[in-house]
Amino acid sequence: MEKESRAPADGHNLLVDTFSTYDAPNAVFPAISHPFLPVYADSHDSDPKKNTVPTNAWHSNLFYPSAENLAPTITDPYILRFLDGYGGNPGLSIHQSADRVYGEYPAVNDVPPTQAGYMINSVVVDLRLTCTEWANVRPDLKVTSWDALTANVRLASPSSESHIDFPLARGMAYVTALYQGLTPNVFTQHAIVEVTADGQSTQDTFTGHRFRLKMNDPQSSVYLIYALGNQPLTLTRSGFSNLVASAPYDGPIRIAKVPGGESQAEEVLDRSRGVWATAGQVTASSSTSNAATYTLQWQTSGSQSQPLLNYAYAHHLHTLDDATRSTSTGVILDSSTKGPMTAVLGSQWTLNEPELLDVNWLPPNPKVPETAVVNEIMSALEKDVASNYTNATMLEDNYFSGKGLQKFAMVALVLNRPDETGLRNPELAETALSQLKKAFLPYLRNTQEDPFSYDNVYRGVVARSGLPQEMGGTGDVNAGFGHSYYSDHHYHHGYFIVTAAIIHYLDPEWMTDDIKSWTEVMIRDVNAPEEDPYFAPFRNWDWFAGHSWAGGIKVNGALDGRDQESIPEVYMSKTERITLTDLFLIYNQAINFYYGMRLWALATQNEALRDLASLQLTIMKRTTYEYFWMLDNNQNRPEAMIKNKVVGIFFEHKIDYVR
Repeated sequence: MEKESRAPADGHNLLVDTFSTYDAPNAVFPAISHPFLPVYADSHDSDPKKNTVPTNAWHSNLFYPSAENLAPTITDPYILRFLDGYGGNPGLSIHQSADRVYGEYPAVNDVPPTQAGYMINSVVVDLRLTCTEWANVRPDLKVTSWDALTANVRLASPSSESHIDFPLARGMAYVTALYQGLTPNVFTQHAIVEVTADGQSTQDTFTGHRFRLKMNDPQSSVYLIYALGNQPLTLTRSGFSNLVASAPYDGPIRIAKVPGGESQAEEVLDRSRGVWATAGQVTASSSTSNAATYTLQWQTSGSQSQPLLNYAYAHHLHTLDDATRSTSTGVILDSSTKGPMTAVLGSQWTLNEPELLDVNWLPPNPKVPETAVVNEIMSALEKDVASNYTNATMLEDNYFSGKGLQKFAMVALVLNRPDETGLRNPELAETALSQLKKAFLPYLRNTQEDPFSYDNVYRGVVARSGLPQEMGGTGDVNAGFGHSYYSDHHYHHGYFIVTAAIIHYLDPEWMTDDIKSWTEVMIRDVNAPEEDPYFAPFRNWDWFAGHSWAGGIKVNGALDGRDQESIPEVYMSKTERITLTDLFLIYNQAINFYYGMRLWALATQNEALRDLASLQLTIMKRTTYEYFWMLDNNQNRPEAMIKNKVVGIFFEHKIDYVR
């Protein structure tokens, strides 16, 4: 499918112009319809792109039931759960990460003990927005719209038109509920020890538009409730855990936590109480090959005179342009697992990356080894080239097969670049490339042990092994590390993309059309641009978080939220700076995909794709410093955890420095 370029005059539109054509994936892989459906999805948009449910995103848990409905949706700084059974009427439960559990790990072998081996957010209802009508009724849940930065959820009474709409947004400073014909009920698992309404305190009944609640949790937390309907709201205390309205209500009710109960923070929250995000958009552009800008934009409803207020992560603050940074308020709340967030005013953030990583085929200025070392290396390479490639590249599992392919691809690369590597043997180089092509050919033809299919439901590429038996699979959703359910696609595909890039670079005439279509389908499955008519946009990449997510569809819910899986342990002294090589050591599989995408862009002379890969690699370098690999001066982790150097297994809801 041909597409019209909309590149800015001074560079590339990185979320639109990354491919000149979009080949139909069902011309590469057979089409199927995924058996596990998003039962809560309810988009009525005529554009199929906007109806595609995200499989690896911050809001993916919204689309399915989960065990006891405890799978969280983490907008940060709030952790949200719909329809959990933790007391009270069903609704939207809110938790803010002030109460965490830390645990120790003893010494194991040569690894010393750690005082902060893991950090887990408590599962507790700080406040829940619900209604009296649902005391004995379970409301229907539907996700009515979604994009990279927002989602809109409706809880509706089964037997009437009454409902509550919840517009959710990344970084939102308030939790917003739009009531229609229902009687508000605010529930907590704590006790409400103090209530004021419009600054006035009474015994048990409170009337006004602004309510201030003080809780008996360990932090003596303070929450503000704004009732923005035309009429004041009257709430009556019912025991220690409920505030119940006197009548059905139409209009917005908003809740915000006050950091530390500070009056200055209350003033900031008051000034933006009437505006909330309803949709979002991400844009990115490069003006040169070594600089790029991306923007996070929110569409809003409510007041047109008040500025939107969202919380920013640490890596945002370091790259905001001057105009956006000047709107930072100094109001700070903790995120779930990424440290403190700062409230920033405005419906658009512009973020600059002035020095993009410049990644090439081989490290810059390679040092050619001495003759004795060259002989030793050549001996090892000869053994590799003489080995049975099939034994390492045609396994039951695509993941390990891909690893084998990339190994042999790197062998072919270093042998075919003798001027840079000092490894000169033309005959061996030719054999290495020929053997590599032969090993890669079954994947181009989709005749490997675990072939791929194109899924029309989630618009992606899935392996057959995890599908039901009637679809040719094993029926085990975890087969192939969950690839059939969209787990780890950037890990798996990265090996194949690096291999394809090296083959095309060394021999651009070999099966040119086939390898181009195949490789770009594999890239688009993980990292499709917004305009792609066949794939979900940026399946694994999170523009707000600044990195990718690994876990896909979880049939019982992702109970700890999205995950980046294991962050391999690596020690560096506190004075060292991180390089692309270091990034590979820290979470190499995620980096490997974007590295492969960059190499493919170089091999095909695709400047926009090159710059997109460089931008994503650069952002990941920044977030690695902030959240995954901890220098001694890290500001986002407790001191005891910084001593671990790396976080271990990383989820939205927990960090575990496993042994």
